[in-house]
Amino acid sequence: MQTVFSHIVQKRFSRVNEDVATDALAFVLHSSESARNGMMRFLRGVAPNLPSLRFRTQQTEGSIRPDMWGYDEAEPRVFVENKFWAGLTDNQPISYLRQLATYTQPTILFVVVPDAREQTMRRELNRRLKDAGISTTDRDTTSDSIVHSITTEIGPILALTSWTRLLSALELEVADDPSARSDLLQLRALCEAADSDAFIPISSAEVSDQRAPAFILQLSSIVQASVGLAVTEGVLNIKKLMPQISWERIGQYARFSDENGVGMWLGIHFSLWKKHGETPFWLLFSKSEFGRVLEVRPLLEPWAAKEGVFTSFQNDELAVAVDIAFAEDKDQVVRSFVDRLKGIADVLNVLNPKPVGLDNA
Repeated sequence: MQTVFSHIVQKRFSRVNEDVATDALAFVLHSSESARNGMMRFLRGVAPNLPSLRFRTQQTEGSIRPDMWGYDEAEPRVFVENKFWAGLTDNQPISYLRQLATYTQPTILFVVVPDAREQTMRRELNRRLKDAGISTTDRDTTSDSIVHSITTEIGPILALTSWTRLLSALELEVADDPSARSDLLQLRALCEAADSDAFIPISSAEVSDQRAPAFILQLSSIVQASVGLAVTEGVLNIKKLMPQISWERIGQYARFSDENGVGMWLGIHFSLWKKHGETPFWLLFSKSEFGRVLEVRPLLEPWAAKEGVFTSFQNDELAVAVDIAFAEDKDQVVRSFVDRLKGIADVLNVLNPKPVGLDNA
């Protein structure tokens, strides 16, 4: 449901949805005792011994700037990080957790995201913890509204929920507070608008920002170089197969190993990138004789689960994410891409080759 508030924000301030939502949430928690009690009930579903807190925004500690802070008297106990579709910064979540570890425990890093981003964010948070060498333990919570809750070895708890779950919990608490209920309705409308695929007005700054096309061209050059190296090393075969572009993807059809191998499309897939947020690079196996997804899926999905590779099966197509090697030069990024292709080729090597037919997509 659209409201005047959500309409104005989307039309004038859509680039700062997260800031506006954070300020709106902080306003509700400050102005309504019942909403604040609801927030504490929600957080105590993660850490039952958490004391009563008061919430502030626009606070900075060193190099970190969480969206909202929960204070027990003078000491922070909770960082709230509100997200819609922006990615995690370099400091998130590791620097935030390390800062929380210096305070009296228990402390919580509380991450709020859209419903559609719950599992993607869960995987990304866990990956960053693993990369930082921080081990975790799953926690039992007393709330069904918490999507994911873990205790880190350095002390703080990391908890994840969605805007829908959080706002629903707060709305139950403010049933007898008409003003707070109205405020939360406005905030829910903003969250729903931010989650939609509605057209967002284009700004002149975006059009004149040459970093966007430069980035897409850089990604395209990675795909092109990766395909070239994979062909040279005998991982892929692209004979009689052409590059392919559409409104939602840019890439290349290819087969593994030889002209009779399993075929797929690989490249930059904008729709999958937007939906799952894992990476711009994807492989697609179709149900045709070219893609052989009915044979490929039973082999690749167990392998992907073991290796921590994201997959998605929809509309009779299996999508496999190809992660980017971060903070590396182009040669290393290409090498990582080709190594992923090699790993998949090894898994599919057990499939019998099929002669090339007319169906090449």
